[in-house]
This record gives sequence, structure tokens and C-alpha cells, in this order.
Amino acid sequence: MTGILGTLRPRPLENGPLGYYWFLTFDHASELHSRTKECQEVIDPAHFKTTPADSLHLTLDRISRPRACTVEQRASIAVAAQHACRDLRPFSLSVDRLTNIRGAIGFVISPAAPVMELRDALRAATISVLPQASLKESTSNPHVTIAYPIFEGMDEMAAAAAATAGSAIHGFHVVTTEAALVSLELRDNSYVWDVIERIELGRGQPEKFG
Repeated sequence: MTGILGTLRPRPLENGPLGYYWFLTFDHASELHSRTKECQEVIDPAHFKTTPADSLHLTLDRISRPRACTVEQRASIAVAAQHACRDLRPFSLSVDRLTNIRGAIGFVISPAAPVMELRDALRAATISVLPQASLKESTSNPHVTIAYPIFEGMDEMAAAAAATAGSAIHGFHVVTTEAALVSLELRDNSYVWDVIERIELGRGQPEKFG
């Protein structure tokens, strides 16, 4: 094992703030949390940094880089987002399978359509306040990452680990009732965030978190 690790190049990651994003955070998705922990038990911690259950998320979009969006702008974006999401209803997502995602290991989420509809509504709200928003385009299917690679070039190992860890996992569902505007940071191969606002689908005003 030591010899193999010695041939791998660590990912060139710099700790620090990444900016402001729209997330699905799965705070109350107990089955997702328990299934994730089951899968992580067979993932090699020498090669992958596993995601804590309370840090599972699906990235919908980026709002801005660090220091490119003021407190007042974020508050206005939240109000615009609540207005944009007032007619979107909570929806169910299927957690289908575990797979390699560019060297990471994650669950594929379907269907993509309601996720993209929510993303588009939040994006329109963001741009209405911040036309210069640093939007995040992704070619990946919606997914929830349960382990991040510590080294570069981990696609084959991630695929093998996903096949082993996910062999006993059958599809299950999570219900999405809200989106979260978060402040995101990178710390030691892990993503951590603070919730700034929660936007409930189809009702109410944004819940404030200081």
C-alpha cells in the first residue's frame, strides 16, 4: 500500500472560501444518511475522503466567488428566489446507484428535470439581482458525492470502489422541499458550508439564519 500511495500525486487543492452557492442539503433524509454510511464502510480512507452524513449535498448552481456578492445582494437574491419558487412544489428524487464521478464516488440522482427546473428558477432569481453572477455549468448528471479523491487520476479506483460499495444498494427516494443559499469553503479535501437562507418550495418567506 505504501508503494502505491507513493506513486500518486495529491490533488492540488487550496483550503479557503469558494463563494456562494445554491444547494440541496438533505438535512432530514435519514435513509440517504444511513445508506451513505453503509457504502463508506468499504471505501479506502487512504485514497478517498468520505463525506459526513450531515454534509451531503447536491450542487445546483454557483452565485458568486468570495467577496463578489454583498450581504444586501444575498438578501435580495433570497427574496427573488422565494418569489421564483413560489409555484414549484416539493418533489421526490430517486437515488439510483453509486458511480465514479471524475474520480469521486457518488450517488446518481434522477429524474434530472425537476432539479434543472429548480436550478433554472434560482438562476433567474440570482441574475435578476446579480447580472455578473459566476454561474456553474456542469456536464454531470445530478449527483450526491459520498467520497472525494485524495489523489489525481482516481477514476478507475473510484469506479471499482463504487461497484463494490454500491453492490447491495437498491434505489430509494428522498423528498426535496427546499433549496439552501450557502457560503462554501474547502477544508482538507472536504466541502463545508454555512446556510445563509433556506428557500421553501411553493410557500412562505425565506427562513433566516443570521
